[in-house]
Amino acid sequence: MAALFTTPKRNDKTSGAHFVEPDVCRRTLLAHGSWRRVTRRIVCGLACALTVSSLLMPSVSFAAEWVNVGGTQYNTAAGDEAGTWSWDGADDLKLNNYNGGEIQAAGKLNVNYSGTNIVTAEWIESINVSHGTNENAELNIQGDEGGTLSVTSTEDAILTTGNINIDGAGSVNATSTGFDAINAGGDLAIKGSGNVNATGASDGIRANGNITIDDSGAVTARATKDKGIGADKNLTIKGGGTVEASSADGEALWSGGNINISDGSQVKASSEKDAAVEAKGSLAATNASLNVNGVEYGVYAHKGITLDHANVTVRASKGRYGGANALFTYQDDIVVKNGSTVDAFAEGEVSAAFSTRNDRPNEKGGHIYISDSVVKAIARYVENGDGPIPYSENQDGETRREPQGENIGIIAQTSEGVTPAAISIIRSKVTAEGDTAAIFARAMSADGKTIGTIKIENAAIQTPEGGKVIDYRKLRDGIYEAGQAIGTGDATVDSLYIKAVAKSTTIAPPEVAKPEDPKPDETKPAESKPAESKQNPKPEGSKPTKAVAASTTKAKTTGVLAATGDTSGAAIVATVLAGTAAIAAGTMASRKRS
Repeated sequence: MAALFTTPKRNDKTSGAHFVEPDVCRRTLLAHGSWRRVTRRIVCGLACALTVSSLLMPSVSFAAEWVNVGGTQYNTAAGDEAGTWSWDGADDLKLNNYNGGEIQAAGKLNVNYSGTNIVTAEWIESINVSHGTNENAELNIQGDEGGTLSVTSTEDAILTTGNINIDGAGSVNATSTGFDAINAGGDLAIKGSGNVNATGASDGIRANGNITIDDSGAVTARATKDKGIGADKNLTIKGGGTVEASSADGEALWSGGNINISDGSQVKASSEKDAAVEAKGSLAATNASLNVNGVEYGVYAHKGITLDHANVTVRASKGRYGGANALFTYQDDIVVKNGSTVDAFAEGEVSAAFSTRNDRPNEKGGHIYISDSVVKAIARYVENGDGPIPYSENQDGETRREPQGENIGIIAQTSEGVTPAAISIIRSKVTAEGDTAAIFARAMSADGKTIGTIKIENAAIQTPEGGKVIDYRKLRDGIYEAGQAIGTGDATVDSLYIKAVAKSTTIAPPEVAKPEDPKPDETKPAESKPAESKQNPKPEGSKPTKAVAASTTKAKTTGVLAATGDTSGAAIVATVLAGTAAIAAGTMASRKRS
């Protein structure tokens, strides 16, 4: 069992089948780039430092100080005889069926395109706007419906040391065979109803600041070595359009802050060798669709996952050390509510479909709350095969069967000093399976008083027959592990690898009725006080309390909640999903273009 509660280390090789730890600096720049790329970024940083005085100046609207079109620099208004490009000597550069070399500028530049435009460059960026003497860099690209702007380079295809704004109803295609397709030194925003396609040898779309996609069209980003879409700060996707991000050797979606998906947007993310979605902050999907396929992690959000009226499908295959987590958060909670539908699957020697854990006294986390939703959570050692083959090994020569893998459908776990692990299922249909256990909550402490709990409210355990919430307790290396699992029988168990612990369970509302609007205290119950520890000493004069593990029905009875017979699965799904149908309708409507 050590594998499932060992602090995960993403980059350190572990013995056996241990998880890997979330490393705040989980990969160096050299992991996905070359020395040439590193040097180039350092030079760019030095250039930004030299312009710090201009950055601190009040923003004043100045024109571009100069432009360079096809290798020729212009300081006053200019254009070509064919009318394929023209610069007004100020902010505006117009392209109309342009087919030529690079476009460079200093300061602010608005690129307005119509017709079919092609910009090609080698060993220099195709479109590059840098800081000027009097104004910070800003690149604005806007096109008419039916217009296209195709930009290709061996360097970055589109680059600025400032902000990038792409708007309009046209199509922007950016391709870099050496570096990033679209690279903003500041913030990056994609708006309107147009399409953006970015393919980079390194990143597809990246920004040192925030990335906001508020687009009813389609955004596609592909990366070979780094991230499909990567924001050093927050990543926001809204507007009801479609976003597809992929990477051959990095995360598909990555944020140094929070990731927020909403407004009927449809997001698809896949990675061939890494987590599909990673946020150093939190992930929230509200009234949106998210389809994820990753390696080792499907979704990895350090500061919590919230799925609110969302349709989510997540797959995670085993990583380099054999572990896999479909939905994972390390320092916060997983919340699924308001008619969400979630299908999570993980395959690996150590795997979990839903997993949250916390061993830091000053951080919240280690709790899973599911209300008014439909959840399917499956963890397998091998997707289409039997579980792990037991082996016999004991130092004293005694023969004992031990499993090689640990696979749990839904697991929450905490260590001493933090609020005990808790799993709450309210008015929801939950199907959970795991080769080791279906559902498990565990808390670890030195005195054994802290207990992980499972609460089921306005729902009943339908399978296994005679299923109930059973207690788990084990003393391992001087530390007590105490919690609960779904299983059968009345005895407290000290192992998950026994028949009394359910490997598959179905929990559903006993009555077919329209779910009530979730109350704040039901969606995410108030956290109980942490157990006494060195980090959280008992208040002076307080009375000792005993942790109680209970399953609660609508009548607020405590104790074991058994199966209640044949409840129509189809009716339950229809009932719980009454509000979820709006997602599909809203999504289809948002995709219609004017």
